Amino acid sequence: MSNAQDLLSILGGGAGRPGLSSRAGGTTSGAAETSILSFRAGKMNTTLKPNGKYLVEPDARRGELHVVWTTTPSAGAGASGGGGTLKVEWKDRRTKTTVNTIPLFPDDDATFERVETGREGDRVYLLQCGNNAESRHFFWMQDKDAEPDEDLCVKVNLYMTDRTEAASAAGASTAAAAEPAPSSSSSSSAVPAGGMDNAELLRIMQGALGSQGGPHDATEGARTSATANNDGQADALGNILESM
Repeated sequence: MSNAQDLLSILGGGAGRPGLSSRAGGTTSGAAETSILSFRAGKMNTTLKPNGKYLVEPDARRGELHVVWTTTPSAGAGASGGGGTLKVEWKDRRTKTTVNTIPLFPDDDATFERVETGREGDRVYLLQCGNNAESRHFFWMQDKDAEPDEDLCVKVNLYMTDRTEAASAAGASTAAAAEPAPSSSSSSSAVPAGGMDNAELLRIMQGALGSQGGPHDATEGARTSATANNDGQADALGNILESM
């Protein structure tokens, strides 16, 4: 530990601010997952009827829909340009578990659109991957406020059609969460010891050192020796502060 760090530790200013933890999750293969968009939504179950039509019924569970970007190690620096994979996950908000995972590929022509049910107040959305009937996934908004619905729909479609935007959103989220804390040396040089600058700290410490001699010394020689010793300590302190 350096002299500056020793001093800051004594003065109670050496502890750095802990860094924020990243929201990006990791896997054993080194791939990093980031939820770039999430909102409250329930899933809907579809059942094929004998007449060839589908019966769509809401699942009563409280859920959350996540758009997740995964940056793979092979993508490297090119990840910001769109390297990686995209998927949609539906999670049970009560159990905190992922119930459904829907992988999305660039050639899927995936869309996320509101479905008119004929009943006022219904907020049902369809995630459609191409023209495959088996790739239709219905969701219903569970947030009481319907105002953000349109904006959320726009963002889901943006990330599905533009992988660069998805990668950029993942990078911004991860960078914000992983912003490094300033080091003790850099933070202390700006505002050491609770807001005092180095000159102020040196003045106070010199005063404290000077008070150690004084009337309790038995002789003038002792006072002279104490003064010289204190001057040496003050000079050493000044050198430490100048190097911070």
